[in-house]
Amino acid sequence: MISQAWRLNIATMLFFMLIQVVVPLIPRYALVIGAQPFMIGLAVSSVSMTAIIFRPIGGLLSDRWSRRNLMLLGLILGSCSYGILFLSKDISTIMVSRLLEGVAVASFVPSSIASAIDSAPEGRVGEALGWRSLMIGIGFSVGPALGGFLAELFGYVATFGITAVSILALTPLILSTGMEPRHQRSGSSFAGLTDGRFLLALVSLIIYALAWMGLLTFLSAYLKLLGYGDVEIGLFVSIQAIASLSIRVMAGKASDKNPRLMTSIGLFFISISFLGVYIFEVPPLLYIASLIFGIGVGFFVPASQTLALAKSPQNSRGFLSSIYTMGMDVGNLGGPIIFGTVIEAYGSYQTAFAIAPILPFISAMLVLLFPLKEKSGK
Repeated sequence: MISQAWRLNIATMLFFMLIQVVVPLIPRYALVIGAQPFMIGLAVSSVSMTAIIFRPIGGLLSDRWSRRNLMLLGLILGSCSYGILFLSKDISTIMVSRLLEGVAVASFVPSSIASAIDSAPEGRVGEALGWRSLMIGIGFSVGPALGGFLAELFGYVATFGITAVSILALTPLILSTGMEPRHQRSGSSFAGLTDGRFLLALVSLIIYALAWMGLLTFLSAYLKLLGYGDVEIGLFVSIQAIASLSIRVMAGKASDKNPRLMTSIGLFFISISFLGVYIFEVPPLLYIASLIFGIGVGFFVPASQTLALAKSPQNSRGFLSSIYTMGMDVGNLGGPIIFGTVIEAYGSYQTAFAIAPILPFISAMLVLLFPLKEKSGK
């Protein structure tokens, strides 16, 4: 019999795998129906807009209502999103689909992370979060490839329809968990929001996301200008993903003992890898930086989550998870804008690449050295 925790792990992996199916297809489909580049970019990024707005709502409902019901709502909204995409004939309909997808993610993710903490044995929260982040990472890695395969076989529209039905088909898996949080619903859902550990983890996530998304966006463009194809940047992303996933559970276990140290180690590795990007710039040496980056992310993700949430009050885990994951949305939106502004101001990609390693290094020092008050408790 598969345990409740592992049924939720599998459900989370499949949800993210199916959500990611459409990521490489939407820009191509939008081109086919005649959309202009600016609107295509707006449609692709619009998912982050509603995710940022609705994550806190999803987190609060998770704490006050039900983790399971919020995950089910995420499935329903995700399925409706791709149902709209299946029926879409213009860019405005695609935009509506993406906005609804953001609400689906905002409903599902906080409850998924909080449920991992709920089900973790005493002293093994980092390990539980390591497994949960591994499942999310696998979903992110497999989904785009699956989307490309399905589109080759059936075309864009049919793939959207298949995805809509497949997401809804996860409903029995969520229902089978019988999952209801064992926390008390009394007390403030905002408890823990000003805790030093949570704030350090949130700030470190925002800084990491700003640096990573800014660097990735313009590294891809830079390699394109130098004549490299899609394979090279795809290989860069794949190498780091494999390296990251291979150590997340081990890093999660280590984070149970010292999450601050593990978070800092991850950020130091990320800083070194970004310095490698600045030095090497092009393949094949660029792939060394990718490998180092993957190791850094493998440490950083479960450690940062553990630092933020392991000591969170039971009645506010969903809300705190929602605020924490908003850090990635903020970085996704802000990173490309900041790096693009720097490149335009200085007329140099290398200037922006030089900034990238500085940001995670500063964040690592902040996490490692910032004084925290130890709370007394029962």
